[in-house]
Amino acid sequence: MANSLFSSILSMLDTDNISRLAGVLGQPEQSILKGLQLSIAVVLGGLASKSEDPGTLRKILDLAPNAPGTLSNLANDVSDPNSSLIAGGKRVLSALFGASENAVTSAVSAESGLRPGITSTLMAMAAPMVMSLLGKRMRDEGMSITGLGSLLQRESAAVRNALPAGLSDLLLPRTTVGGTANAVVAQAVEKERSSASWLAALALAAVALGVFWFFTHARRPMTQVSSAITGSANRAANEAASLGDFVRRRLPTNVNLYIPERGVETQLLAFIQNPEATPNDTTWFEFDRLQFETGSARLRPESQEQINNIAAILAAYPNVHLKVGGYTDNVGSAEANLQLSRDRANSVVAELVGKGVSPDRLVAEGYGEQYPLGDNATEEGRARNRRVAMRVTQK
Repeated sequence: MANSLFSSILSMLDTDNISRLAGVLGQPEQSILKGLQLSIAVVLGGLASKSEDPGTLRKILDLAPNAPGTLSNLANDVSDPNSSLIAGGKRVLSALFGASENAVTSAVSAESGLRPGITSTLMAMAAPMVMSLLGKRMRDEGMSITGLGSLLQRESAAVRNALPAGLSDLLLPRTTVGGTANAVVAQAVEKERSSASWLAALALAAVALGVFWFFTHARRPMTQVSSAITGSANRAANEAASLGDFVRRRLPTNVNLYIPERGVETQLLAFIQNPEATPNDTTWFEFDRLQFETGSARLRPESQEQINNIAAILAAYPNVHLKVGGYTDNVGSAEANLQLSRDRANSVVAELVGKGVSPDRLVAEGYGEQYPLGDNATEEGRARNRRVAMRVTQK
């Protein structure tokens, strides 16, 4: 199965080019990354809103610049007033949003904390990235314009959940969208035009269950997280749905985080903010959106969002210290697994230090095959055991 379109585009946001772009624009890396993620979501949302109009989709595709819309090329062109890539991106935005373009820009600006001028530039960069990958997918798969419309419809639910506040119903009203989840955003929704009343009843039941779960679990003091950890360091795309909708959380530093309501960032914040929760040896919080290269300690680009979020939380609570633990399944030698777990824990710590967290607040340790959470005799169990977790040692 082909990778999620949304995930594929987000994976283009590599650390080096984000850092370079942040330097050129004079903005924090985390803000630039968030701005680009939101910009990609709104461009995909705009396209998905036109997924049932092949003629309009074709016209928008024809407006896309011919040059490859890679982040590297765009970072090179961002300060060039004559850039054909940026100009092409602006044409696409105008065709997608028309008179609503300023409203869309304002929503992205408010969500990311960036000035409208910077946001406008990032959106003009996101458009060529999206269009370039769409064109490649169509060529590689021999996809027709109708097939593209179907692909965009399948992505709609994931994109909708990633849109800035106020834009979801504007671009993708719930009554007309469906799709599947991906590695970054959650809540898969199947489109069933012929069963609207059944779907509405099911949705209401799901909401009720979600509210019940949230109030009985997610908001409970996190004192025994290790006994109910979910996910793994190599979480598959369809597992992201268990993390709930992405919600906004404002930190004491006035930084807005956009995080899953049941994700590790939410759990960590609940523990830090709960005066009754004290550091101990058993309360671990498992990273749920980290991905490593297979058999390697090298983090994949899509892991940066969660790394950035944890770094922002640590910046907001400077007294908090963490221990990061790496774990593996039992495939291969115990010695090699122990070293891999150490390397992965050290890799996460190094990333956090690179985001400005003082190294004296962090400790890394590898546990290899110890402390399995799942049955190593099954693939599901092994995936559960391949993880990176953290615990608060001081707050």
